[in-house]
Amino acid sequence: MLDWIPTSRRPQPDLESASPALLGRRAIAAVIDLLICYLVVETAILAVLMVVFLEFFLAEPGQAFLLSIVGLVPVYLLYTFLFEWKLARTPGKKRMDLLVVTDDGTDLTVRGAAIRNGLRYVDWLPIGYLLGWVLARRSGDGRRLGDRLAATVVVRPETDAPSLFDAETPFRSDDDRSASQRDG
Repeated sequence: MLDWIPTSRRPQPDLESASPALLGRRAIAAVIDLLICYLVVETAILAVLMVVFLEFFLAEPGQAFLLSIVGLVPVYLLYTFLFEWKLARTPGKKRMDLLVVTDDGTDLTVRGAAIRNGLRYVDWLPIGYLLGWVLARRSGDGRRLGDRLAATVVVRPETDAPSLFDAETPFRSDDDRSASQRDG
């Protein structure tokens, strides 16, 4: 679980990987981040509020739940803004092997992260991320409205690992490796 936490050591972005094909990974990353926000961050906030406003939470449990859902909006906005601005990815994006960079592959600026994340709620219109999904699907590099206006793109990191399907690099099993280490 700790390998989900982004660090200041950022991988090199693979700008060629930006495409609508990443939308599934992006959706799973968003669900992971929403769960973290609600179950970890928001729960801690609600615990403090329940101590302070115990009578309200006992008298109006439905209203308290609605308040927690509404409170998730600014929590999630701040969470995604800070992680993407400072570390280029949220824990969900790290788990899904994604990062957010500017068009030229450099780190996000405060302005870029603010625009990208502020427009996240416009992309939710009219319901369930419909506008963002349609725009990203029709874009060659998978950009939603927030990405377009902030000049950002979601990409995969570069990797030095050989492809498993590369005909020039034969696959070696663990048995082959251990035999060559014994012989050499």
